[in-house]
Amino acid sequence: MKAILLTLLIVLALGFFFRNVLSFLKVMFSAKKKSFRADNIIERTKGFIVYVIGQKRILKNYTWAGVEHFMIFWGFMIITFGSIELIVMGYLPGFELFGFLGGTAQENFLLILDIVQALVVIALVMGVLNRTVIPSGKRREVNSIDAVVILGMIFGLMLTDFGFRASKVAMGIEPQSWLPISSFWASIFLNNLNASTLAFSAEFFWWFHIALILAFLNYLPYSKHSHVLTVVPNVFFQNLEPRGKMNKIDFENLPDDVEHFGAGKFEDFSWKDVLDAYTCTECGRCTDNCPAWATDKSLSPRDIVTKLRHFATANANSEALNEEYLPSEDWVTPDELYACTTCSACVEQCPLFIDQMGKILEMRRFLTMEGQLTGTAVRTLQKLGSHGNPWGFESSDRTPWAKEKEVPVLGNGAGDSAEEFDVIFWTGCFGAYDPRGQEVASTISELLKEAGVKFAIMGPNETCTGDPARRLGEEALFQELAMTNVETMNGFKVKKVIANCPHCFNTLKNEYPDFGSDVEVVSHTEFLNQLIKDGKLKPVKDLDETITYHDPCYLGRHNKVFDEPREILESIPGLEVSELERSRENSFCCGAGGGKIWMEEEAPRVNWNRFDEIADHGVETVAAACPFCNVMFEDAAKYSGNDKIKIKDIAELLKDSLDLPVNNSNFEKLASDKDVESKDSSSEENEGSPQV
Repeated sequence: MKAILLTLLIVLALGFFFRNVLSFLKVMFSAKKKSFRADNIIERTKGFIVYVIGQKRILKNYTWAGVEHFMIFWGFMIITFGSIELIVMGYLPGFELFGFLGGTAQENFLLILDIVQALVVIALVMGVLNRTVIPSGKRREVNSIDAVVILGMIFGLMLTDFGFRASKVAMGIEPQSWLPISSFWASIFLNNLNASTLAFSAEFFWWFHIALILAFLNYLPYSKHSHVLTVVPNVFFQNLEPRGKMNKIDFENLPDDVEHFGAGKFEDFSWKDVLDAYTCTECGRCTDNCPAWATDKSLSPRDIVTKLRHFATANANSEALNEEYLPSEDWVTPDELYACTTCSACVEQCPLFIDQMGKILEMRRFLTMEGQLTGTAVRTLQKLGSHGNPWGFESSDRTPWAKEKEVPVLGNGAGDSAEEFDVIFWTGCFGAYDPRGQEVASTISELLKEAGVKFAIMGPNETCTGDPARRLGEEALFQELAMTNVETMNGFKVKKVIANCPHCFNTLKNEYPDFGSDVEVVSHTEFLNQLIKDGKLKPVKDLDETITYHDPCYLGRHNKVFDEPREILESIPGLEVSELERSRENSFCCGAGGGKIWMEEEAPRVNWNRFDEIADHGVETVAAACPFCNVMFEDAAKYSGNDKIKIKDIAELLKDSLDLPVNNSNFEKLASDKDVESKDSSSEENEGSPQV
């Protein structure tokens, strides 16, 4: 009778469970955007082993929560075997899972099981403390009935297994010495009970445990803890493309029924986006590291993901699933989407490899291409389209410093082929037009000359890479700029490019190959560092400064260039490099990325937050490797009234250490005062200056 009842419960529970799974799969594949994730099987398997089995990201940065989850995860892995043993006991009384191995294999299993269950109980206590003792203002986790139910069920599973094993110990069936925790339970609660009472106790805890297992299994699909079921495929099918690469819209092969671009409706997302949404545990690490959230903006990356899940759950069985728009005042607002700096801190911190930023950018695409972008960013896009740069300056005015520095310009005195040069220096819009950016670009050209590198620039033939357009959501404009640049580089037969702007670097390296580019792209920090290693640049002058290095998002997190800038600084005599608390993968954004440098930002601003950290760090200089970061920090320094901290590009520090001959030209005013005033006036009229 016991076996029949157990079978009936299992069949009903599994039937209900698979019904829920099929319903979820139906919703998941209602998202129709293609997303191929079956490549690089070896790399994906490695990711599963390191990040699921090894729990690497879980343990990173959040020690208390990481240890708590590690104990629960591995506890469940081991306890699963104990639960299987209990289920089989319903059909084969006295069954021992590892008894067939002989010796003390079964006893060793029981010892491990007993200790692990105690560790899980400790982890549950840690979880409760994490949600109650930590002040709400600093708490990442969301307290909810769901969390209470899950923690209660897990505790119940531990309690019932202890109760069952303790009853067996008291009956003399299980070995007391191999079950120390259960034996302690028996000595406290089950001492001096008669055999029938102990038998009832064992039977009660056994049935209670089985019921909890089946209830837990069927509650998961309705819970944020559905990640127990989805984490393996979610980590396995993670995005292996470069972090800084956005998907290309194929405008030439559009379906006849296309209504819009980007992610507006549920069907515009991919199955992986939906899997992400149901894998999110709401741990809050993404939001905890978001620069927009840290500066009181409305964006919470966690909310973006959970809103997608709630939208799918609320509309799963109705036409609204593919009729309502997710980017709207009812679900995800434009303010949330346009607050993102695309720094990818959320993606970096997520232990389950959820792509929050990708969803934000796809919905931003929808809004922008539907004409919902407003403010100064619109004028920036107009200037990009009409003049190929965000200020609206003429192409003939690009890189005025090149003539004074005698830098060869392709198509303008340096021939029409890049094959005569070792590398082409991509100056970017800041190196071409912005006075501070020109200083850095000129410095890099001096370093290249000093090292004997044969290089040239493209000058007026270079145009904006289109990074601001793509990140703001104007894909068509981006593709126009990208194809123009690729055609120009192919015409000049460019094979290798050095870029000092991480945004240009990322776009040229990761996104231009989709448009036919096969150019090798390196950052200026990588290139200069190699010149030092090759002995072509030799820092000799003692600078005697205490500095820190700020990792630009698009150089560091997006493209994993962390060591080369630091190696350059370490090669300079007299520099004492002091790392910021938020550095490398955990670096805090300057606030300029994602086109935000061209948009209005309400106070408090992201760059203020980062500069305050730098100022509080007690250094004389902050070194950066990005013109955007330089501009943002200079603005923050002016706002705070701090004129003590120097803001320099790494190339400038390297030049200072080479002890080169002093150039007496007033480089800051290469153009005549009249020309500069004219540009300033034009910039003010066009309102195209960075919004810093």
